[in-house]
Amino acid sequence: MSRIAKPLLFASSDECERAFYEALETADADAAVDLWLDDADICCVHPNGPRLQGHAAVTGSWRAILANGPLRIRPASKKTLETPTIALHNVVEEILVQQGRSQKVVHVIATNAYVKTPAGWKMVLHHASAAPEGQATEVESPSGPLH
Repeated sequence: MSRIAKPLLFASSDECERAFYEALETADADAAVDLWLDDADICCVHPNGPRLQGHAAVTGSWRAILANGPLRIRPASKKTLETPTIALHNVVEEILVQQGRSQKVVHVIATNAYVKTPAGWKMVLHHASAAPEGQATEVESPSGPLH
């Protein structure tokens, strides 16, 4: 589907999130930028990266990342908390990376936040962290200190 045929107004946070990962997989920087709320308070943290705040910093980072080509990324496991105007999605991203002649799937744990606006749902936060040893595990009752 061409960008022209895609909806400009996302009816749900899930729709916005699907468009986000599709933009990453197709290296469509314009589509990725269009998903973000144009606001000074949006925030993005890439794995092992600094806290980027504001529309210019956040969207500039995505343009730079996607200039290198598509990301082979798929959201796998998702937990959602949603109110009528705010949605939080915690996802495990499966990323296919090339290591020499072989490929490997590594996990990144990400939290994506969305707000409902008159222009539909928009992204306001993407915070991603590498999973320990590259593999995410589900822990229902943590043992030991968390911090």
